[in-house]
Amino acid sequence: MLHKRLRLIAVPVAAVALPLTVAAGFPAHAAGAAPSGKAAATAAPCLADATTLLGDLDGDGHRDKISNPGLTGTKMTIQWGTANGSFGPKQAVSALLGAKKGEVTTAAVADFQRDGKLDMVVNLVTPADGDDPSTARVADYRPGPLKRTNLSSAKSRHLDIGDHGEAQQLRIANYGGDAYPDLAIRNNAGDGTLDRDVRLTNPRSGPGNYDYDLQVKYGEFGTTSEPPAMPVDGWKHFHKPCS
Repeated sequence: MLHKRLRLIAVPVAAVALPLTVAAGFPAHAAGAAPSGKAAATAAPCLADATTLLGDLDGDGHRDKISNPGLTGTKMTIQWGTANGSFGPKQAVSALLGAKKGEVTTAAVADFQRDGKLDMVVNLVTPADGDDPSTARVADYRPGPLKRTNLSSAKSRHLDIGDHGEAQQLRIANYGGDAYPDLAIRNNAGDGTLDRDVRLTNPRSGPGNYDYDLQVKYGEFGTTSEPPAMPVDGWKHFHKPCS
């Protein structure tokens, strides 16, 4: 990990505030505005273990606990953090998103734009009975902070992961070799095909749309009998263990 050397330059009139870099590699604040209050004190996201991420999802300045058993995104839960460092009861992401009976919920959490805020990708779909995949009822990229009640975001936008098949898993990946988390989707494309689709992240806007060239380079085409391999260490690429 690269660390910038901090240099202080004395000036005759006033001290100059220089941008700092926190230990985990995240910018101390987004460009153009200095943080204040709770946002300034929030610690960078970190890994409590391989399937548990601690970080501020709702923007209140307290770390929340995101548990992702199996790293598939299908059984994700959230425990909202409190001022004394404890966590509230587990809440299923599917329930917070208002999943309907029979729908499959998948989610992925990461600081996609590296602005110090945790973001979420969500997909809700009712699996099809036949060979043709269903279209997702909800497929969004939701930049943080998120509302506790329903995980909505003021900057939510549609993501095309629900337009090219049925997302069975959502995982964090590192395909571009840069500092920005990417997305891997185990996708039921119909007619017995099961692929690993990819969405690489644009630093300014988050996960991008389907790109055939990137799919050929980083994706994998499989079948239901021979499913594609999925990344298992995406979070580890971008977050250090909690001390």
